[in-house]
This record gives sequence, structure tokens and C-alpha cells, in this order.
Amino acid sequence: MSNIPASAGVAWIREGFAIFRKQPGGLMLMMLAYLVASVLLAFVPLLGQVLPMILAPVFTAVFVQACAAADRSRPLTPEMLRPIFQKPVFSRLTGLGTLLMLVLLMLLLLFVWMVGLDVMRQLAEQKLKPEAVAANGNFGLAMLVVFLLSLPISMAMLFAAPLIFWQQMGVGKALFYSFFAVWRALRAFLLYFLCWMAIVMLLTNLVYLLVGMTLLGKAVQQSALMVVMMVIQCSVYAAYKHIFGEPQLPAEGA
Repeated sequence: MSNIPASAGVAWIREGFAIFRKQPGGLMLMMLAYLVASVLLAFVPLLGQVLPMILAPVFTAVFVQACAAADRSRPLTPEMLRPIFQKPVFSRLTGLGTLLMLVLLMLLLLFVWMVGLDVMRQLAEQKLKPEAVAANGNFGLAMLVVFLLSLPISMAMLFAAPLIFWQQMGVGKALFYSFFAVWRALRAFLLYFLCWMAIVMLLTNLVYLLVGMTLLGKAVQQSALMVVMMVIQCSVYAAYKHIFGEPQLPAEGA
């Protein structure tokens, strides 16, 4: 992992679009399957609320594997995804998801503790307007603290799933390497995330400008955001490839 210039952040986004253009149909079909699976998981008794989060790293591995195949103009087949669901990869990925869920729960509890349980209860019961909550000094501070704490968590999670899958790392080692990979390319990632924020905001406003805030406008916006979500996955793969090198894929027909 070498020092990477800030301009690499833009290059990753460009490469993400280029990868997506190679197999847009297959990649979007995979994104649609992910959304359907997330909805179905929500109906699982008792575990419906936590399963999507526990399985999030599994889905991430599926997406980056698909992006790697698309990058090499290879067909997206179920066989290509089989290694993700085998031991020890699957158990490590779900372990990573469980860890993420517990960390986010701790951040939520910290936020509730800082804001105050009574304030949160009144807000949930709609007895308190959001504007009044925002004016609460503790609310702003709590938001800032949670945001700052979430940054290193995001850095550690960004490449953890592909490192577990492609590099056969354990959960702790993958989190360590992911964090320091992002840290050493921090300028590039800052530009990368700023550019994606600008793209999403521009796209949203453009859709509303052309179609209006109608039912059709919302449908077009949601469809466009689905495409953006998939291109973001492709750009994350591009960043991974730049930092860690191209992963090995199973031989075709294997």
C-alpha cells in the first residue's frame, strides 16, 4: 500500500462508470435481487430487523465479485458467487456483520444517552417537533460525536469484506488493513466521497427540475439512485484494485 494522490479519488469514480458500462444489465439485475432479498429478510420472524445488517458484508462481497467479473468482461453467474457462501469466508463475513451491528447499536445508545431518553421518546411519539429537538444543544453535540466516531468505523469497514473474501483474512486483520489503506489514501478518499455527494445531489435536483416532484419524478429518482448505488460498488472495487491489486477469480467453467 503506497501513498496515493488525491486525483486517484476521481479516477476510481471514472473507472467505476467504465466497469458498469461493460455489463449494466447483469449488474442492475444483481442490485434488484439484493433489494428484493432485503425486503424478504425483513419478514423473517424475530431476526427480520437484524439479518440485513448481519448479511451486509456478504452482499458487499457479492457486489465486488460481480464488479471484478464485469471488469474482465466475464459473465455474472451463480457459480462465480459460490465461494462467498463457503467456510470459512461466510462465517467470517457474517461475524463482521454482527460486529458492525453491535458497534452501531453502541453508537445509537451513546446518542440516546447524550440527547436524553425523554427527548427521544417525545420525538418518537411526535410530541416534539424536529426543529425543537435540533435546537437542543445536546442534540447537535451528540450528532457531531457520533459522526466523528463513525468515521474510523467506516474506514475499517470499507475494504474489510473483500479482504476477507479475496485475501482470506480474519475479521480483525481485514479491519486493520482496511483502516490503514484508507488512512494512507485519505486525500483521495476525501475527494472521492465529496465527488459522490456532489453527483447524488446534482442528479436528484436534475430529476426534480426535469420531471418535477411528482410520482413519476420520485420513480425516476429512485431508479437513478439504484444505478448510482451499483456504480459506487464498481468504484469501490476500482479503489480496491488500485490499492491491493487485482483479485484472482475462479477459472471460467471451474
